[in-house]
Amino acid sequence: MSIIRPVEHSDPIVSVVIPTIPENEYTVPETLRNQTEDRYEVILVSDGSINRCEARNQGIRAAQGDIIAQTDDDCRPDKTWIQDIHETFTNNPNAVILGGCLDKHHSGPHRYIGANIAYRKKEATKIGGFDSEFAGWRADTDFGWRMEIEYGAGRCLFDPNLEVEHVGPLRTSINRNLEHKFRKQYPIRYFTLLYPPNILCGEQIGHIIGTIYLNIPSLMEHLISIRNKIKP
Repeated sequence: MSIIRPVEHSDPIVSVVIPTIPENEYTVPETLRNQTEDRYEVILVSDGSINRCEARNQGIRAAQGDIIAQTDDDCRPDKTWIQDIHETFTNNPNAVILGGCLDKHHSGPHRYIGANIAYRKKEATKIGGFDSEFAGWRADTDFGWRMEIEYGAGRCLFDPNLEVEHVGPLRTSINRNLEHKFRKQYPIRYFTLLYPPNILCGEQIGHIIGTIYLNIPSLMEHLISIRNKIKP
């Protein structure tokens, strides 16, 4: 495991954690080196032998700041990114997590994106950080939902104006096995928050579908597999 600190501070408020691998030869972009917020550090976890969740957890343990801002090695935050995160947590002292947007990815409340997320170190550590069982697919949403379950949705925020730029093609593609596992773990949340079956009907229908799934998962998975085959 290799921890690199290209931007250091003796007493950081915010620690930026970026997982990468040596082969990527990642260089911290100028916008991240020259933020409008001064009290921050940047931690690169550069290790090709561990998965992204393990790298993020290593970064959490190494972080000196109370707030961790997380992005990826193919993203470019705006120069006010850290200041915006710091101000949000300062203005919302009970908040434990803040989700933002990725320019190439649909996002919204409860749809956490690991390339643009911030959270309090203490609370993230308490829930065990990121779960490697979902490494590669849904780990970010799983982490955010566990924060919501542990601390309450009212302490978990979303800012549509907190955006980072993604450079190049998206590297993540759907993993059907992990999607199935994620759906089984959070059936009601899945159908009410992530993929409501009919947005015009609101969350009530999603709650009913999720409850049916909870009781008859095999039938629901069969119907979902049929839908996936005929979906354009």
